[in-house]
Amino acid sequence: MATKELNNDEAIRRLLSHSMLEKPSDDFTSRLMERIEAEPEPVKSWLIRYQWFVLLFSLSVAVFLLFFPVWTWFGIEFTPGQFILYYAAEGFRISSVWLGEGLSHLGAMGKMMYLLPVSVAILLLVTLDQALKRPAHKVSQA
Repeated sequence: MATKELNNDEAIRRLLSHSMLEKPSDDFTSRLMERIEAEPEPVKSWLIRYQWFVLLFSLSVAVFLLFFPVWTWFGIEFTPGQFILYYAAEGFRISSVWLGEGLSHLGAMGKMMYLLPVSVAILLLVTLDQALKRPAHKVSQA
């Protein structure tokens, strides 16, 4: 080491040896905990708290409508299931035609143009992964 570095190290050692560690007051922890406990707990939306219940309820209604497409209620015939089946099939037809046309145009692109749809797919996968990922650390409340 150079002598200048040794002088700097020696100066730092002398400075640290003369300084004392600062200690917080005795009631610091209790005051801090009182402040933390006094803060109101954030209230979550009912949709966030019961998201799995809402999802399962929606899926069960959809499955129920698919298996029982026609209902008779007080002598009146309802057909919500047929309505859903019709529009689900129509939506599937339109989306498959749109996807097929898009993929047919993809073949005419050059090799570098494959980068765009792949990049979009990767971006969507990462976004979906982040949306579905649970927090790595959860504070357990005892």
